[in-house]
Amino acid sequence: MIDTATDRDIPALAEMLFALNAHHADDVPERFHTEGPQEDLQSFLAERMAEGARALVYRTEGVARAYLLWQVIDQPATALEKARKMAVLDHIYVAPIWRHRGLARRLIARFEAESSALGCRSWMSRVHAFNQASAAMMQGAGARLAVQVFEKPLQAPS
Repeated sequence: MIDTATDRDIPALAEMLFALNAHHADDVPERFHTEGPQEDLQSFLAERMAEGARALVYRTEGVARAYLLWQVIDQPATALEKARKMAVLDHIYVAPIWRHRGLARRLIARFEAESSALGCRSWMSRVHAFNQASAAMMQGAGARLAVQVFEKPLQAPS
């Protein structure tokens, strides 16, 4: 069952966010870390939700097994681009034992329905280059590569 997350869900979401970030820390330790108390992750999520981010939670037997965090962005017209309202899929996580059962696909379908109902005509998600599984999931949901971002670490001045 998919529900809209509430403040009561934040501790469970923080646990899943920790696991998601640990994956990132394993692959890019110079950028990501898993240090700090769980309360920091809970505060991060509470702040994001207070600022308008929305979270969907997939539950079985009353326990959160997966989540999707997203927000709506209104981009005004610029000299180069038309105005547009789009949804940004910030995080999606499925507990390992629950993967390959369609939970992510169902969360994305619900996210698409809700964002479309709010007037969004497209959605985007940023996927780290090392995360091939996430890229495959986005492509499986019908998303296509739109922009590539290149990053080069710099040497600290001596």
